[in-house]
Amino acid sequence: MGTPRIGRALTTAAEELAQPALAAEMVGTVSAESLERKLKELPPPPWEVDPGHRHQDARQYVHCPADVELRWVNPRILEQVGWRHWQAVPAKGDSRFIVKNRSMIAVDNTVRRGGTGGDILAWMYKHWVESRTSLKLAAIEKQKRSAVARHSQLREELARGSYNKVRIDTAHHPTHTTADGRDMRDHG
Repeated sequence: MGTPRIGRALTTAAEELAQPALAAEMVGTVSAESLERKLKELPPPPWEVDPGHRHQDARQYVHCPADVELRWVNPRILEQVGWRHWQAVPAKGDSRFIVKNRSMIAVDNTVRRGGTGGDILAWMYKHWVESRTSLKLAAIEKQKRSAVARHSQLREELARGSYNKVRIDTAHHPTHTTADGRDMRDHG
């Protein structure tokens, strides 16, 4: 091999590269009807069939009553804010909870994922969770109303000249920026 020289014969690989590329040729067309028919034959994705389906659902690891909500709790979050009325799922000693995967049982009688320092499985009654959610939503609504009221009060004070020479022509509260994550869907 070595350095190429002028006038040296081309190898077969180099000859193939020197040839112009083949043009694309039309093999056929796919009708819109046949494409739609093929797409309709596919089953819908699991998140459309079961909107409550979550890939982290712990019921696949533990048998528990239907009126119980299960959540994985990070131990670092527990150190910061505590259990907040959640309770650790006992691995043994409570007939309501039966662990399916024995390797998830920790020495401290908790169910963990990711080893001994991993997330702890916690439970709370579903109606308790719903009550907490409604309280949180009420607090959020109160904060929204308060923000709009404070904004209008500031606008009125600026119009009266309460802040010396500071004036404002127009002001609108950015209500379009507040959103609820549960309402956001990927429609793309």
